Parts: sequence; structure tokens; C-alpha cells
Amino acid sequence: MLSRLEAILIGLLSSRPRTGYDVRKWLDVYGRVFGYSAQTSQIYRQLGRLVECGWARVVPDPRTTGPDAKLYILTEEGRVQFTEWLLSPYVPSQRPMDPDFQVRLHFSAQLGPVATLNLVREELRFRRAQHELPLPLDESAIPDEANAEMAEWIRDLALMSEQRGRALASTYIDWLEAAERRLDFLVQAGRYEAAGPKLNEPAAGPQQADPPAAGRGATQA
Repeated sequence: MLSRLEAILIGLLSSRPRTGYDVRKWLDVYGRVFGYSAQTSQIYRQLGRLVECGWARVVPDPRTTGPDAKLYILTEEGRVQFTEWLLSPYVPSQRPMDPDFQVRLHFSAQLGPVATLNLVREELRFRRAQHELPLPLDESAIPDEANAEMAEWIRDLALMSEQRGRALASTYIDWLEAAERRLDFLVQAGRYEAAGPKLNEPAAGPQQADPPAAGRGATQA
């Protein structure tokens, strides 16, 4: 099973070759949507591991200023790993905002609406069941020496905290239900059928489709 960073890196390379700097900038912009980020050293270390595993290869990416960068290209073996991860059973985390669902949702676009609908339904089923579970008061949070007023205050605050959690969960479930309805409509209408899996196509060549970022010519390899 791929780690979260491995899945993100291979998923990004599945659409086009990228440098480590490209990945860093992508995470800076979109990582907050996933609730996930990684240190630059982690990114380069993991990219190196992909090369060691044969899941990616490196070609020079010439720069007008500074040394050439390293452009990472997904190999067929890497594409197989990515496909297996996308098709693997999704097991929701106990944490509603765990990045795994958002990562899978993002890259499920490569499998088409049916796969995304199944993913959303599994998440929705789990969150509904989770939301129905009662949450007992944590009496251990009340100090043994607390007087009656302090004990009541702690219980009152605990109730507010639970209400916050349930309100956030309800909003998330509302979104999942709306997404399910929209995806079901798209599937029933036969929309985006041509956008189905193309995961077995050869990896892209060394050209880089992303527009150059400001100051990118002087970035690290």
C-alpha cells in the first residue's frame, strides 16, 4: 500500500512530469484543501525512493539560469502501483477530516464518475453510522477536588464541545449527500463516460506542461 505522500507524488506524475519544485508549489496551493503538507526534504527524499523502486525515472530539465533541474517521469511500473492504489478498497478513517479521503477523491477523477460515486457512498455510509453513535460525557475531566459549580461548568463546556463536533459532522454529511446526488445524476445520465480510466496508457514524455512560475529558473534541482 502506498503511503499518503507516495500516492500524491505518483498521482501528480501520472498527469505530467514534474520537478520537486513543482510538487512543492502544488502542495503549497492545494495541500491545505487536503489538510496535508510535507517538508521539502521529505518530497525530494520520497521522489528519490520512487526512482529507486523503479516507479519513476529522471531526466534533466534545462534551466536558463542555474543548474539543470531533475524532471521526474512516471514509469509503467509506477503507473501500475498508482492504479492498484486507486482500485484498492477504501477504509474510512475515524477522523472525518483525514486527508486520505480528499486525496482519493482528487485522483479518483482518473477513474470516472462511477468510481467517485462509490468512494463518496462509502465515506457517507461510514460518517452516518459514526454520527449516530452517542458520545458519553468524560467524567474523568472533572478533577476530584472540583466543587459542584466547577463540575457543572466542565460539563457545560463538554456539551458545547460535543455540539461543535456534531455540527461540523452534520455539515460534512450534508456535503456528502449532495455530492452523492450529483454524482448519481451524472452516472445515470451517462455524462463523462469518455472520461473513464486511461491508466494503462504510457506515461507522458519529458516535456513539461506547467507554465513556468516566477523565479523558477533559479530553483533547486
